Amino acid sequence: MNGAPMLRRTFLPLVGVPALLRGQKRRPRVAAIINAYFPNSHADVFMGRLLQGYRLNGKTYLPRVDVVSMYVDQFPINDMAREQAQEYGARIYPTVAEALRCGGKRLGVDGVAVIGEHGRYPRTPRGNVQYPRYRYFREITRVFAEEGRGVPYFNDKYFACEWDDARAMYDRVRSMKIPFMCGSTLPLTWRRPLLEYPLGVELDEALAISFSDLEEHAYHAIELLQAMAERRKGGETGVTAIRCISGAAVSDLARSGEWSQDLVEAALLRRVNQVPDGPAPPPDAIQVRYRDGFKATILNLNDKTRDYLFAARRKGRKEPDSSCFYIQLFNHNHWSFMVRNFEDLVLTGREPNPIERTLVSTGITLFALESRLQGSKWLDTPQLGIRYAPAA
Repeated sequence: MNGAPMLRRTFLPLVGVPALLRGQKRRPRVAAIINAYFPNSHADVFMGRLLQGYRLNGKTYLPRVDVVSMYVDQFPINDMAREQAQEYGARIYPTVAEALRCGGKRLGVDGVAVIGEHGRYPRTPRGNVQYPRYRYFREITRVFAEEGRGVPYFNDKYFACEWDDARAMYDRVRSMKIPFMCGSTLPLTWRRPLLEYPLGVELDEALAISFSDLEEHAYHAIELLQAMAERRKGGETGVTAIRCISGAAVSDLARSGEWSQDLVEAALLRRVNQVPDGPAPPPDAIQVRYRDGFKATILNLNDKTRDYLFAARRKGRKEPDSSCFYIQLFNHNHWSFMVRNFEDLVLTGREPNPIERTLVSTGITLFALESRLQGSKWLDTPQLGIRYAPAA
């Protein structure tokens, strides 16, 4: 790790926030819907901070909500859910609906956090894990419909493992007017060096680099790239075509100029974490073509990085911009930004970023995996003709 300072593009200090905000009669109550809760799982790195508070940029932040109920789908041998629930006074219920109603007849919480990552679930033929996020969503929104109201809702990572389910989730969220947040931690984390594009930036090309499993980890690079690309002139216009290539063909395409090598080099210069020695899985490349002619690439380079990296070229400039979207690999403290956003969502009902970003990123991921399954062919994606404006 180098000695560069850890910079966050914006951070509003919340130290000293009282237990109750002005006008509150009690602290908000939250239900957690969890796949599996074990050390270093998403449940651990999110719930631990939600229950205990966290340290961030040298300051301590105490919880602003109370976790009062849980539904847990699986209990592995190293389960933490039972002990954490006992320690913090939350009750584990046998169904999602009972967790939302806290065992009663009415909705008993002010927010719900779905941590639908990890656990033992099969993969689709495309290779993405069949996590039950959509099943949870149906059960949660059924309770909302019966109650006649919803509460702020966090869906960890992307929407669902099938495109039709993901789109159905988005449409129902909007029709029911549910305050909703979702997606990756990567757009929220430290950028080293600091890089934030102004709205309306004119970009020629962009590239992100990731590592590890294509679906579980390259997804983070897809969403960080989308968080930057959506700020280009005209806002997001949607995606027209996607292709995913793996193995030796990635080097062949690089040599043929399918993406700019100087962007790759600029991104790799920003690495922080050390790459382990030894053999690594072959590379992958996801090529994305947008409706406005913009093009982007996500490279999954297991032999070159343990960081998530970004580079892009602005129109009229020769030298590219680049940054490391830094994660603390072993203490996972970048998750503190996500916990902060969830607490803000519950307290204010305001969505912290456009959920259309995650919908587009979900589609890029799923159609890229489908392209790989179909022999790396280009797939037209009229389903992703999604326009939206980025957050100001």
